[in-house]
Amino acid sequence: MSRRPGSRPITPARPSTTEDGTPYSEAFDDVYHSTGGALGQARYVFLGGNGLPERWRGRDQFVIVETGFGLGLNFLATWAAWRDDPQRPARLHFVSVEKFPFRPLDLRRMLEPILVQPGMTELAPLVQRLCDVWPSPVAGWHRLELAPGVILSVGFGDFFDLMPTLRAGADAFYLDGFAPAKNPDMWSSEVFKALGRLARDGATLATYTAVGQVRRDLIAAGFQVERHDGYGPKRSMLAGPYAPPYRMRRYDPPTAPGPRAREAIVVGAGMAGAAMARQLVARGWRVRLFERAQAPGAAASGNPAGVFHPQLSADDNVLSRLTRAGFLYALSQWRTLPGGLPGRADGLLQVAMTDTEAQALQELMAAHAYPEAYAKWVDVTQACALAGQTLAHGGVWFPEGGWLAPAMLCRAELVAAGPSLDARYGVSVERLEQRPPSEGAAGGRWAALDETGRVLAEADVVIVTAADVSQKLLSPYLAPTFVPVKRVRGQLTFLPPDVLPELRIPVCGDGYVAPSLLGGAGPITGATYGFDDPDEHVRVGDHQANLRRLAALLPAHAEVFGNAGLASEHAAAELGGRTAFRALVPDRLPMAGQLPDLTAIERQRQRLTGGHLRDLPRLNGLYASFAFGSRGLVFASLCAELVASQIEGEPWPIGSDLADAIDPARFLMQALRKG
Repeated sequence: MSRRPGSRPITPARPSTTEDGTPYSEAFDDVYHSTGGALGQARYVFLGGNGLPERWRGRDQFVIVETGFGLGLNFLATWAAWRDDPQRPARLHFVSVEKFPFRPLDLRRMLEPILVQPGMTELAPLVQRLCDVWPSPVAGWHRLELAPGVILSVGFGDFFDLMPTLRAGADAFYLDGFAPAKNPDMWSSEVFKALGRLARDGATLATYTAVGQVRRDLIAAGFQVERHDGYGPKRSMLAGPYAPPYRMRRYDPPTAPGPRAREAIVVGAGMAGAAMARQLVARGWRVRLFERAQAPGAAASGNPAGVFHPQLSADDNVLSRLTRAGFLYALSQWRTLPGGLPGRADGLLQVAMTDTEAQALQELMAAHAYPEAYAKWVDVTQACALAGQTLAHGGVWFPEGGWLAPAMLCRAELVAAGPSLDARYGVSVERLEQRPPSEGAAGGRWAALDETGRVLAEADVVIVTAADVSQKLLSPYLAPTFVPVKRVRGQLTFLPPDVLPELRIPVCGDGYVAPSLLGGAGPITGATYGFDDPDEHVRVGDHQANLRRLAALLPAHAEVFGNAGLASEHAAAELGGRTAFRALVPDRLPMAGQLPDLTAIERQRQRLTGGHLRDLPRLNGLYASFAFGSRGLVFASLCAELVASQIEGEPWPIGSDLADAIDPARFLMQALRKG
């Protein structure tokens, strides 16, 4: 039975070797690679047994799923084969899981000695790159881009927690892991059935073992494996195609799309739209981006600074797991921007506001045992030293949290997209229309029209990222009831430049305060949260509310920020600020993914009443990525990657449990279930 992915702390692997220096697992009392050579088994069994590199030639993408990452030797051998093949596919996806991952420094310590072995020096730059991006042992799926076109998706946790949530179509399987006698769970029929649910037409599997029960269970799961000569001391190995005698699964896995023009329309140039354009261009798409403002990042994305950190919870709920995935993926994307990160990611402090809250946070941190590189409890003395301020309680230190300028981030991502992006500002998309499909096509191309009915562009897909016009643009295809976006007013307060000169990093609690990213400007604090409040003006009363929260956050400065100080009506009226509107839906999660096809759903309404989101027919070519609330920095990159992966039929960057939670069809599905 599957469990919640990420619900338990990860136990890192301990570096160890045998007497002859072979990497060794104390947990399984077995070696990490064949004694016949670190790369020999990978190349002979897994590449050769799956007919690679020959089978991937001439394809746009190729997806490999592996059952145990270990030291990554199979991945490194596959990456090297891809690198050296002039007929390689444009994108290689390698998906793997690891219950006991190495810490980044330990992985480097284990791999570097292997590089002196014969034939291994050619892997040195690949090993270096893998170690550079290898994540801390935090539970869940991690999306790592090792090189243009090489994507490693590695899940930290138990196979039976992670694989049931994986949404991917596999072309080849590497059935690897410690010997069946040492790790029997990974050689069970449940594992093989899970792989069968991922197999595309023509998929193959290879493994180094030829144990009779393994062979029989693989055949029972639909893999027609046969014995072949083994590698090194192994007499035999197994390899063969997925060719079940009858249909053995309810759902087919994602497939690679057929030939198309690879043209996309993105509506909106805030954080969501900029990230979306970048991800599509990286996959070879030409993108037309339309923004009604005169520049990118002009609405809520135009705030001078925004803070970013993952959300924590005692039960590791959906929001915690989603913000964890988004935070880690966003950092990896921002660090590759031309000019670097438009801000700082060198720490953020979430402080407790009461003794009770401090105790609860300490218990949460002890229960989850996060690596200190991700999140760490600090007492009040440590918290004061980190913040450069006197605080009343300790809190959680996020070493890679921080703050940046959202508008600068938007511009940097659009610059990174390069010449395949055609961005048009001051242009408003008023309507979306789907053209009749051509013969044999699943759906027609899409057109974006302005207020006069003039066609602005046509494309294979449209992604709506502007939340404030989402209901209007999507209403012909999904009723506003099922796109329940609300505008929530938020006001920031700009503090004088001479206030809090010792503030080093953002401090969050009930509200937040962050140093300015602009030379000569003062800190920023906020923000208010006003439902059903359309006022765009900066208000003195909201400045006062922000300052009172700041006084509670930094009690040593209560007089400065209290009613006798800056929060007085006269002083507050002199402060600058900015008002923007967040977009929220009732569950406060994003709307990201492919839109449902209501026409097709109506024909199947009775059957779908008891169905799942995966049962819903989808509208070909129409996608959404919006409603990030106050977490746009954390959500934008991840949601863009999810949508791009859906468009391309690639492995999704998050599990289906999280993707379902942000599916734009979820409110419709709730209504269908109610009958």
